[in-house]
Amino acid sequence: CGSSKEVATAKDDHCCLSTKDAFRAEGSFMAQYETMEPKAKQNAANNARQELATMMQATVERVIDDYASTYVDGDAMDFKESVKELSRTVVKQVVKNSVPAIPGWSEKKTNGTMFYVCLETDPNALLDGIKEKVSNDAKLRTDFQYEKFKQVFEKEMENLQ
Repeated sequence: CGSSKEVATAKDDHCCLSTKDAFRAEGSFMAQYETMEPKAKQNAANNARQELATMMQATVERVIDDYASTYVDGDAMDFKESVKELSRTVVKQVVKNSVPAIPGWSEKKTNGTMFYVCLETDPNALLDGIKEKVSNDAKLRTDFQYEKFKQVFEKEMENLQ
């Protein structure tokens, strides 16, 4: 897996990997009865969203820590905590706008049907959201150098490959 074309044809391999161009996460849920299938699909998507949020928040926290240790002149700890708090709001919004990376699929099992969903979101939506939130806060804005933050973010995204 790696490129969008590979992901689009890799459902048989359950391939749902993040790259520098997209955060991706897989979720699954078992339907024991046919009547549970619609709810199982929804739960699989919710599980994927939760995984996506966890992955994105961890990435943002690494970026904020790296950025603050190098570029923040004032109270780096206060800056980090404030931006991390703002980023949680941004992550929630970006996750709400996640889309399927590939069509969902299912597997028949002995005890029911397992449903899978692979969702993705654009890392730039996360970056832009953080930029907007920080720029709306006068105190944070003084220590925030967007281009340098973006460089740290892009370096972190390169590590996802």
